Amino acid sequence: MKPFAVTFAARQFGAWTFILTSAVVGRAFGPATRGAVEGLAVLRLGLHAVACAGIPAAATWLVARRATPVADVAGAATAASLALGIVAALVLAAGAFLAPQVFAPLPPWAVAAFVATAPATLVGQALSGVLLGAGRTNAWNGLVVAQRTVVLVALLVLLVPGLRRAETVVAGMALAEVASAVLGARFVGPAWRPRRGGGALREARGYLRAAFLHGVFAFAFVRCDVLVLSALAGTEASGQFAAASLARDMLMFVPWIAGMLHVPKVAAASGSGRRAARPMGPVSIAVTLAVAAAIFAFPTTFVTTIHGGRFVEAGALARILVPTALVAGVGHLLLAELLGRGAPPATYLAPGLAFLGSVAGNVVFVPRHGAVATAWTALAASVVMASIAAAGVAAARRRDRPGGGAPAPAPATP
Repeated sequence: MKPFAVTFAARQFGAWTFILTSAVVGRAFGPATRGAVEGLAVLRLGLHAVACAGIPAAATWLVARRATPVADVAGAATAASLALGIVAALVLAAGAFLAPQVFAPLPPWAVAAFVATAPATLVGQALSGVLLGAGRTNAWNGLVVAQRTVVLVALLVLLVPGLRRAETVVAGMALAEVASAVLGARFVGPAWRPRRGGGALREARGYLRAAFLHGVFAFAFVRCDVLVLSALAGTEASGQFAAASLARDMLMFVPWIAGMLHVPKVAAASGSGRRAARPMGPVSIAVTLAVAAAIFAFPTTFVTTIHGGRFVEAGALARILVPTALVAGVGHLLLAELLGRGAPPATYLAPGLAFLGSVAGNVVFVPRHGAVATAWTALAASVVMASIAAAGVAAARRRDRPGGGAPAPAPATP
């Protein structure tokens, strides 16, 4: 099967596992617990974006360019990820006890147990970046399948008397991180073993810095609105918004896949004078637009079918998040091309300025208008991000044209 098809199938499995988890938690424990579990999921994504310090993206770029041996990249990435993961685990565990209200009604010890897997989370991400750069799409997707399978097992355990608790789901999420790291090490082979000194990563300091800033701001832009809303309006409001956000996540699914696969293609092509294939073709675009139209027409049905009748309020939010997802999806594809081109400043300026606008909009409007303000702010910030990213890609392409000549376009990805 083609890499896009394999990736689509694996990520669909991962996405629907997450949707099932959200539905089970929402129905079994209510909006407040749903909001708290969503907060943990956002925290996990934050580890990927912030604590990883740009290492997964740099690993993909270095390996895809075929200029650096896998062993030099993987060993250095593992060592750095372990160190960063230990620090992150200690800081986040302390925060779980110092600010227990952020993840209430989950107990602090459960949150601390989850964040203790931070080293495994970061190692798994780093090795995933190596596999993607090496073109080992099946192994790269296998990490996601294994991780989500462990979460599914945890959902089944909820059927056991005495274990029908939110902490059971949290335990499954934690074990899933460990499983991903172990499998990643097995796929990479002996090259994963920690190698001191930095090696190839030290030589790619500029790219690491840009990739880190991109990861921080991209995560903050897309995900921090749930945490900000929770802090300003409570977990009830963030639970409703989290339910509506599944619409955004579903519509960004295909662009997200296409963007991930596009980065190594652009990196491999950039040194040869060729232009990488377009990330999305007409079939992918048509499917995304069809799903967007369906959710926009029946947003309340979409939300309540998944989460139940207590999430009726999320319907209006989901409708606003449909155009938000389409604009953000375009921006994500543009940022993927910038990452493949060596991460020029627009790679982090686009999500950075969008994030600042998002925070400002939430702080000003959420106290009076609640979750609706968060949804409209997300749409406005998405327009800002996509516009800046488009300008950055246009500038990068102009620089890459010798004598101003435009290279012939490559065929599109399905």
